[in-house]
Amino acid sequence: MNYEALKSIMLLLLVAASGILTWSLWTYQPKYEYDDKKYVHEISIADQVDAVSVIKPTRVLFHMDDSHFGTVNEKNIDKLINSISSWNFYDIGHARKYTNQQIHQLSHSKNRIEITYPDLVPFDLYKGIIHLETDNFPNAAFNRIVINLDNDTTEGSIYFISTKDEIVYESHVNPDRITALVAEIKRNKDKYDPYLPYKLPKSERIMFLPSESKELVRYKYYPFYIDPEKFKNALFSDPSKVRRDIMANGEKFTDDLSLMDVDYMTNMIFYINPGQKAGTVLKNIDNHVLKRSINFINEHGGWTDHYRYFNIGDFDQKATFQLFMNGYPVFNENGITEIRLSWGNEEIYQYKRPYFSLDIPLPGQTKVRVPSGEIALNTLLEDAELNPDLLQELMIGYKLGKDSTISKALVLEPSWYYLYAGSWLPLDVDDERRNFSGLE
Repeated sequence: MNYEALKSIMLLLLVAASGILTWSLWTYQPKYEYDDKKYVHEISIADQVDAVSVIKPTRVLFHMDDSHFGTVNEKNIDKLINSISSWNFYDIGHARKYTNQQIHQLSHSKNRIEITYPDLVPFDLYKGIIHLETDNFPNAAFNRIVINLDNDTTEGSIYFISTKDEIVYESHVNPDRITALVAEIKRNKDKYDPYLPYKLPKSERIMFLPSESKELVRYKYYPFYIDPEKFKNALFSDPSKVRRDIMANGEKFTDDLSLMDVDYMTNMIFYINPGQKAGTVLKNIDNHVLKRSINFINEHGGWTDHYRYFNIGDFDQKATFQLFMNGYPVFNENGITEIRLSWGNEEIYQYKRPYFSLDIPLPGQTKVRVPSGEIALNTLLEDAELNPDLLQELMIGYKLGKDSTISKALVLEPSWYYLYAGSWLPLDVDDERRNFSGLE
């Protein structure tokens, strides 16, 4: 082999090696170790709950034996829901459109149980209660369950109703289950309150209200205040980079993306992620909003008191959880008994909530007699400016405020409340007015 031939072979080898090296550099992908999950803090401020624990009925009515009786007692309602959770639902039919009058007839006819929820509940989130044999749940929601107690067919009928959309789904169970439930209800009828229907003026609407006055406890508590630093550590992606500024009546936490205000006057925190614009939906309920909200609060153990699902936005991605006491919602005009969430297109946009809990009950609780539903409704209708068409609900609740006799104590005062044009307002039946503006 002469010198020129050797040079040609060496040059060919170098070109081939260069090509292999270039290809390797182009196609090389280093094996980095990474986690595609977002940064999640191991922060647990209080408890975690499952969806069924916060999605509860506000009232159950029994239309039986030519009378109406019902309960808001949480233990009584839980017992009924636990019974239903043991049933096997054969099917859920297609959605059927009903008029308001047809829904009223379906719900309030003789031999019906009417289970009312505070707002729409997605079927998907209620699988822990509704055990459907086919597991083919509708992509829909309901805010009322009606059980037909007439046992004259081979199948017991259950209706899932959305009064907002005027939609009804019918399902069926073994009629023996309903027979056993009727017997249980009749055995415990003395535990329930009598109700009567009241027709609103200039309207076809009927409200079922307690027909007798009721004696309720006026509670007093010392609150437990949660260090806002815990919420800072839970809500910000990197707490070490958060700046803290002391304000006149609170403090402010900020990083490059988010802000959290702490209000000492109301004992509320308000977290906002401005980069997440408020999201909107084009249907009455986004099934994911309620689920995402429960999961978000669970991530940092944010169930600091007995909060329950209370409201979801009709056309926006918002959810509200309300403080409850013995089956009654607790209200305050500054919203210090609510957890409110607003979602952006990807993440939480706004999160507003109290940073205290009702901790130590004080001895010597007194009782208050709350007027009947008839007196409450008549008092409300005496207001000449009230439009009955805008009256959505009327129920007993609690007012939360500062106690005037015990320093640093909170008082829960029984009172009638009404939902009017989307807002809950107190009804001063006996003209008793007190200062329930917030906490200091």
